[in-house]
Amino acid sequence: MPNYRILLFGLTRDLLQNREIVLSSEENLTAAQLLQEVKSKYPALSNLPSLRIAAEHRFPEDDFMVQEGMEIALIPPVSGG
Repeated sequence: MPNYRILLFGLTRDLLQNREIVLSSEENLTAAQLLQEVKSKYPALSNLPSLRIAAEHRFPEDDFMVQEGMEIALIPPVSGG
């Protein structure tokens, strides 16, 4: 059973009042599945537009298999100009 340690930044850190979360799953998840599980478990994040998963310092494709032990981060929407 994989345990995904997910680092939080910006708005996600503020909403969950934590620096990281741990999500357990019955099986390895794709990036898209992991993001969906996070939004399901933490409803405060479900309405954020453009919330993304980063794995090993990259934005993976939706079908990328995220492995336990990878550096995973939840990247909130950002603005700039």
